[in-house]
Amino acid sequence: MFFDTAPNYGAGKSEELIGEAIKGKRNQVMISSKCGHHSNGEQNFEPKQLLVSVENSLHRLQTDYLDCLLLHNPPFSTLTSESPQFELLERLKTKGKIRAFGASVDTGKEMRELLDCTNSQVIEVMFNMFHQEPAMAMKSAHQQGVGIIAKVPLDSGWLTGKYNRHSTFSGIRDRWSGEDIEKRATLVENVRRILGQDPSMVQAALQYILSYEEISTTIPGAKNSKQLQHNISASEGELPMNDLEEIRILWEDEIKNAKLSW
Repeated sequence: MFFDTAPNYGAGKSEELIGEAIKGKRNQVMISSKCGHHSNGEQNFEPKQLLVSVENSLHRLQTDYLDCLLLHNPPFSTLTSESPQFELLERLKTKGKIRAFGASVDTGKEMRELLDCTNSQVIEVMFNMFHQEPAMAMKSAHQQGVGIIAKVPLDSGWLTGKYNRHSTFSGIRDRWSGEDIEKRATLVENVRRILGQDPSMVQAALQYILSYEEISTTIPGAKNSKQLQHNISASEGELPMNDLEEIRILWEDEIKNAKLSW
């Protein structure tokens, strides 16, 4: 089982809960955590602070190593093996504190920089039906043997089908303007027309991502066991080829040049 977490998820609570859950089962799970966004809400990529962050993560997770450690949306200038941040990751791997490293990013440009300029073994990138820009960079990563974690697979809830043009948002989701909401609502309607009325949009969104051989895993959230089982069930089937192709065409024709903010 694969867990994706970070110090700033629930101010460290996410890591604490995982640590409790995996007691006696550490060899049965893979844990990927991050550094750069700290449990107090601060963003700091100074190596000394990153090292403190990693040690705190290990303590909360009750483990002496991480399967994967990612710089959490770091500045573009750090995406080079000569940066002190990646030098630190190399040292942590040599010491056995981590088994693989890389970065969590949003774009194909960042991915290509990581592939060309670092020894990253894993890259986490935003990829879903509405965000397909990294697809070509993912091919390059796959050819180089770099694992890909697809993040934001349900487009922050839009690809669950539960939002529409009349939805209102608070918290982090209030970043969407009225124009953003209108665009996304129209896209959700278009996806539903492609899929028909019967299939679950959650399952379809995850199956779309898993149709890419380059992707090692994806990380949908779950608030309860019912949602977890629903997410897992996506691995039990595949989207028809016609649906896959129509969704790719939808992105090319209506989304690729629309500058859809995340």
